[in-house]
Amino acid sequence: MATIDSKDIIDAIIAAGGKQYSDEPAVSRIVEYTNANGRRTWGVTWENERDQHRYDRVTEYVRDPVIIFDLHKEG
Repeated sequence: MATIDSKDIIDAIIAAGGKQYSDEPAVSRIVEYTNANGRRTWGVTWENERDQHRYDRVTEYVRDPVIIFDLHKEG
């Protein structure tokens, strides 16, 4: 699980289809959301993580979540 605040990094992950490095698991999901500080940021989960939907759920730390990448729904 990772929270990333760089749109450039997120764009690179999406452009690579979730698989940037061959020796690492693929990124499974990216959810854009508003964090507790009111900033738009991105929650990233990898294929080997148990809770793929942790950033989908609204909490005090995750508001207005929008799935912007889902490896298993890509073409």
